[in-house]
Amino acid sequence: MSRTITMDIQMNQTANPPAAAAGKAGGKPPLAPGLPVLGNALSMRIDPLAYLLGLYREHGPVFRVRLLSREYTIMAGLDANRFLAREAGEYLGSVELFGGFARELGSEAFMVALDGVPHRHQRKVQRRGYGREILLGRIGEVVDLTRTSTRDWKEGTTFAVFPTVQRIITEQLGILLASQPCGDYFESLWTLLNTNMKVHVMKTHPKFMLRLPAYTRARARAMELARNVLAWHRAHPPTDRPADLLDDLVAGVDENGQPYSEPTLIAATLGPYFAGMDTVASTASFMLYAILHYPGVLGRVQAEVDAAFAASGGTLTVEALKGMSALHGAAMETLRMYPVAPFTPRTVTQPFEFGGYAFTPGTEVMVANALTQYLPEYFPEPERFDIDRHARADRPKVPNTYAPFTLGSHTCLGAGMAESQLMVVIATLLRHFEFALPSPDYQVEIQAAPIPNPGKGLTVKVVRRRSV
Repeated sequence: MSRTITMDIQMNQTANPPAAAAGKAGGKPPLAPGLPVLGNALSMRIDPLAYLLGLYREHGPVFRVRLLSREYTIMAGLDANRFLAREAGEYLGSVELFGGFARELGSEAFMVALDGVPHRHQRKVQRRGYGREILLGRIGEVVDLTRTSTRDWKEGTTFAVFPTVQRIITEQLGILLASQPCGDYFESLWTLLNTNMKVHVMKTHPKFMLRLPAYTRARARAMELARNVLAWHRAHPPTDRPADLLDDLVAGVDENGQPYSEPTLIAATLGPYFAGMDTVASTASFMLYAILHYPGVLGRVQAEVDAAFAASGGTLTVEALKGMSALHGAAMETLRMYPVAPFTPRTVTQPFEFGGYAFTPGTEVMVANALTQYLPEYFPEPERFDIDRHARADRPKVPNTYAPFTLGSHTCLGAGMAESQLMVVIATLLRHFEFALPSPDYQVEIQAAPIPNPGKGLTVKVVRRRSV
């Protein structure tokens, strides 16, 4: 079922969730009905945000779901988002979820698996490298990289959007953040990331997958790339090239004032390639779909794109990008309607109470941070793709309701860069090609694993080349 259809059904329900006052500290939140053995796994597999929204309408801000042998307590709504933004760092931890992934990379200090002081310190060291300014300073290069990646596209060619865009985005991030493309290491990187997300993070697949030859070869190749890239940085200091994320790490020190260990640097070297392989690529795919699908959007965005390229001498400038309000609105709406981080999984480390329920250490929690983006009290007509919504002066503006990059101490460090990259890549594609969806009424189907994405089902056809 498509996102739009699902939401139309759910929006007919009352706008306000049931009161949570019935919950008693020490009791268990309501458990969503599910199937034997599978629990709610099938319902969460296709468009999990839509499913959680329905449960929120029924049960209120706290409820449980069961995914195979694992049980998660869901926290949802504005108060849950406020908790995530302001207090979660004291009570929720990342180590239990992401520690196994970090160890597969040979390090205990992989940033997503850290909390507290070590996490805050690494974020500080890496903040500049993941910043929006890095991309804006090389915007012409991103345009050229997109052109190079699509130079063989011919009229009549039909391609799967997500895997195609994955390669484009990953190659760009490798150059922007690590000064080195991933090249023919892409498949190994994808296998390493995808397998670890399923085994260590989501825990939907058995650990023996980590012993399969295909995985061990992929891991060895990815580690080879990391060592080669790190060696290149040491041999080529940023004296005659832009400094990047890895330069900051190589020159940086940890929270104890000591240089980062070799395993930590090797693990961090893979970060730039993982950074948008799923998230940015999936969002860019949804954005292209939305622009082509929703009435009236393509014409406005296309006119803006053509004017911006014409004014910039056939490329893009920072000034032109900042003036593209329709394209920016499309990016913001895509992040709202098709968030690729709709919930934030964590493990309780310290006891607390929320919504009338007691949360004890070891409880696995998902904060449904993007659910508020579909609540009409904060986003009127939430099922409508409205590229003017975020610039409208009279819209409700409630803090912590727009949270596509999650909230709090683990907010995506590269959010600004991701937003700008989305706009540059999509603008370049629309400048050079005319695309068509499989049919005028085509509806994208959202797949949940490893993150919400359109899978291989979303295809577009190159109708014609508009420019070379």
